[in-house]
Formats: sequence, C-alpha cells, structure tokens
Amino acid sequence: MGFETWTDPILSFVGAAGSVAYIAHIHRDRSRSYLELMMLVLLYCLAALFISRGFYWLTEDEWLQVPSFVPATLLPLPVALFVEALMRRHIRPAFKVFVAVGTLACFVLNLVPLVSREDLWTISRVVTLGTFAGLAFMVAFRDRREHSPMENRLISGFTTALAITFVLALTDLGIAPSWLHFRLGGIGGLIFVYICVRFTDPDESWVFVVRELFWVGAGALLVTSAFAVLAPDGAADLYVAIFFVSFSFVLLFTVLERLRGLRRDSQNTSFFRWLLGTRTGSINDFIDSLDRLPLAREHRVVRGPDLDLYEPEEMGDVLEGTDAVCTLSSLRAGLIKRQHDREGTEQLIGLLEQNGMTHVALLSQKPYAFLLLNLPQFTSTHNPMLELALLQKYARLLSRG
Repeated sequence: MGFETWTDPILSFVGAAGSVAYIAHIHRDRSRSYLELMMLVLLYCLAALFISRGFYWLTEDEWLQVPSFVPATLLPLPVALFVEALMRRHIRPAFKVFVAVGTLACFVLNLVPLVSREDLWTISRVVTLGTFAGLAFMVAFRDRREHSPMENRLISGFTTALAITFVLALTDLGIAPSWLHFRLGGIGGLIFVYICVRFTDPDESWVFVVRELFWVGAGALLVTSAFAVLAPDGAADLYVAIFFVSFSFVLLFTVLERLRGLRRDSQNTSFFRWLLGTRTGSINDFIDSLDRLPLAREHRVVRGPDLDLYEPEEMGDVLEGTDAVCTLSSLRAGLIKRQHDREGTEQLIGLLEQNGMTHVALLSQKPYAFLLLNLPQFTSTHNPMLELALLQKYARLLSRG
C-alpha cells in the first residue's frame, strides 16, 4: 500500500480527531442550550462518519461498507436541525419533511442487501445536495433584521463553514476535478470545527480567520516543497497528497491550541465562580471557604493556633500597606534594606520556608489570618494578583463587621 493510498484514511482520521477534540471541549463546560445540543449531535455524526469511513478505506473490507455509510445517510438531518437552531426559526414544513423522509429512506435502503449501491448513492446525493442547497437558500435570503448583529455574525460564520465542508465533501461523492484523486471531506470537517472554535470569540473576524488559514496552507506548502527537494523524482499525486496531509495536521494542531486557549480562559473565570458561591456571613466563614480557592495548586491559610509560635502583629505591620502579595524573594531583599520591622520580616520568611510556599498575603487583622501560596516565579499565562487583591478587600471588609 503506497503513501497515496493512505491519504484518504489519514485525512478522515484527522477530521475525526478535530471533531472529537471539540466534543470533549464542549462537554467540559456545557451551557445546556438547544443550539449546543444540535452542535453536539452534528459533531458526533461527523466523528462517526470520519472514523467508520477511515477504517473502511484503510481495510477495504466489504463488511464495513454498510456501517461506514450509516453516518453519511443520517448527516442531512443533523445539519438541518443545527441550522434551524442557529437561526432560531423553524424551517419550512415541506423542506423539513423532505430532509426527514430522505434521511430515513437512505438509512433504511443502506441496510437492505437487495438495493444496489449505485442506486443508494444516487438517492443519497439527491438528498444531501437538496438539503444543503435548501439551507443555503434559506440562510442567504433570511431577514437579517430579525437577528441581532452577533446572531447574524454567528449564522454567517457557521453556515459558511458548513458550505466549505460541503464543497470539500463533494470529492467524497466523486465530484472533483480530474487532477484531484483524493477525498477531502475530512479536511472539510476539520475546517468546520476550526471556524466554529474561532467564532466562539465575539471579537473574531473573517480577516483573522482567512489570514490564519493562509498561514496554515503556507506551512503545508513549505513541508511539501522540502519533500520535493529531498525526493525530486516523486509522482505529482504524491506531492499533492503530502500537501493535503500536511495541511490537515497543521490545522488540527491549530484547533487543539485554540481549544487549550479556551480551556485556560475558562479556568481563569473559575475564581469568580468560586467567589459567587463562597459564604460571606462572617470573616471566619469566608476564610473557611478559602480551602477551595482555585488560584493556586498549593495554598494554606494560617490563623489562630497556627500563629502561636509567631508574632502576628509584627508580621502584619510588614504587610500592611504593601501590594496584594509579598514574595519570598522580596522579603529577603527587604530584610537587607530594612532597619525596622526586621523581626516581622524574618518571621514571614520563616513561615513561608516552613510551609514551602513562595507568596504571602495578609487577609485580616481581626483575627489575624495570612494566606500562603505557591505560585510560579516567572510570567505565566495568568497573573492572579488582581484576584488576590480582591480577596484581601473582601476579607478586610468582613473583618470590620
């Protein structure tokens, strides 16, 4: 089996990987909206299609022919329901009946052994092409005044992504230029996931999306050019295959990096979710809630009996009026410069070293409570100093009654 023969299953599996990654991302933080539900149904259908079809093309086993075509027969219905949820308008009943009956007919005919595959392909093409053409007409001629600018932006973005997916999926149906010998539906599905991920950012624009896709293509072209230099005697189909495989992998890594960025943003908002759910009846209740503080992997609240061996008044005088947090290194540097408060500074350094922490903040003085944290000593993707300053303000307001 040559590299060219591997291209179709590779592209299909890469498309499945992008769909599965986006499904996992959505499940981490569900909004429980109807649109999200329809998006998940569509993504599950795409993932099943790419996985089953990839194994069928890889093995060419006749037993996999019918199962691999099941997701393809079902695809028009999830697409129609997704667009309907996106537009928040019911599609015309006649068109909905066409999609539902056509999907059911293709699904049943695929399972009937007596039906020829050629007839099934013809019927499936009619249903799929008719569904996408009808949805494109509805979206293009919708009344934009019925939707907000944000909704119109999402409708245009997601339906354009579906249109790109549809055009590339035509190659899977045998509708392609004579020079193109590969099926690009997997890349189409990956582009759909990519655009959906990008347009979850309300500030995103088509300029940045097209620009990034251009650089993804440029990276794939660079890989292909390097391969052509190293193997100049290869067939043209081999270079075309390398370009599409390179493009799919670069785009997949771009999607995964975008999803990691969204996950980091979601983690950064976990502090405010914690703050909304924390108890604020008294300073002690608030400090008790700090056990579930999501700002650092390691933190500890020192108060009450934990301060019996220290002089909290001296340590409090050092931290009073300073920034939200003092680091161990700044305390050590301050110990050299300070002529007063040396006792309190030395005790704070000892407290941090004994607990293996790097940062300390004064939460309250009535009663005395110190928050110890273990934070990176270098610039990271998130700086928690603003959240810590907010914690201090909450705690001091509560301590004053």
